Amino acid sequence: MVVICFDRAAKVLFGCSAHEFLDFAKIHPFAAENASKVLEGEMLQMTLSKPKNLNAQHLRAVTIVPLRSGFQPVIQALRELYGAQGGP
Repeated sequence: MVVICFDRAAKVLFGCSAHEFLDFAKIHPFAAENASKVLEGEMLQMTLSKPKNLNAQHLRAVTIVPLRSGFQPVIQALRELYGAQGGP
């Protein structure tokens, strides 16, 4: 199932905006791949909605809530992986 996440909902997972993550990924080429590894196995509660645009096909994530008490946003985990150098 494909679900679209815009900044408001995705910031919960990533801990930064999409633009900030792209800037980080320019410096660290494998950041997107490692982000998927960081999120693998995480349990999340998501509120989904149908798109208002009739041409759109995918559901939208309205809210995202991590269910693990020790959850860290992706950018925080990536900064630890790559060290504190560079990026947002």
